[in-house]
Amino acid sequence: MFSTGHDETHREVFKAEDADSMNLVGLSMRGPKKVVDKVIKGMKLHK
Repeated sequence: MFSTGHDETHREVFKAEDADSMNLVGLSMRGPKKVVDKVIKGMKLHK
């Protein structure tokens, strides 16, 4: 799905999948560093 950096392509691939069988494993956040750091403070990060 993420072989390119083209957002619209990613959205089309996502929409084509069956929502009931998706296995989502990630999270994305965007915002000012100070705010994002406060929101994720204490979360276990993927290694």
